[in-house]
Amino acid sequence: SLKESQELAQHAAEIGADGIAVIAPFFLKPWNKDVLINFLKEVAAAAPALPFYYYHIPALTGVKIRAEEVLDGIQEKIPTFQGLKFSDTDLLDFGQCVDQNRQRQFAFLFGVDEQLLSALVMGATGAVGSTYNYLGKKTNQMLEAFERKDFSSALNHQFCIQRFINFVVKLGFGVSQTKAIMTLVSGIPMGPPRLPLQKASREFTDNAEAKLRSLDFLSLNDLKDGNLEACS
Repeated sequence: SLKESQELAQHAAEIGADGIAVIAPFFLKPWNKDVLINFLKEVAAAAPALPFYYYHIPALTGVKIRAEEVLDGIQEKIPTFQGLKFSDTDLLDFGQCVDQNRQRQFAFLFGVDEQLLSALVMGATGAVGSTYNYLGKKTNQMLEAFERKDFSSALNHQFCIQRFINFVVKLGFGVSQTKAIMTLVSGIPMGPPRLPLQKASREFTDNAEAKLRSLDFLSLNDLKDGNLEACS
């Protein structure tokens, strides 16, 4: 909803937010780049002093317009545009976003946690993802290894992260399951998801807990203290 997005943008400005991020409308979808940018422009204009980010997540919006196309000339139409959150597995598209905008100080935030190392190599400047709520320590170890150019260690950390994500994806993974794992590792009850999502099964939680332990992410004390051990 354009109207609700504008109201939320104004609210963000009023409470002192640092920026706003907007996804593509997904009920009546924009059919080309220009239509999408015109929508984004109207939202950004509602908070003209706030940095503006486009949140590219085609798997959920169904809008398949490549991010590379959206970024082409976007700052001329949206002066407050500061960056992109890229939540897609198309690394060619992501790489071209970075390559074609090297002269601009855009933030390129990557949102596919299991591919973060590949995105860092291509020039990602940061990451936003759900698994960092419980795999954050391991991800930080990967980032630190990447920063010191220890690419072998960084790859080992990424593979370790992938082992767990690959496991839970095969079990059936989504918001409900993410909440269950966050509750498991933190000890903080996250509550059930909203309908139409259903609560994660006990079987899923038990299997996820066993996998965390097998990867040395979780020990008996971690269930009490809410801490994650480093992966070997």
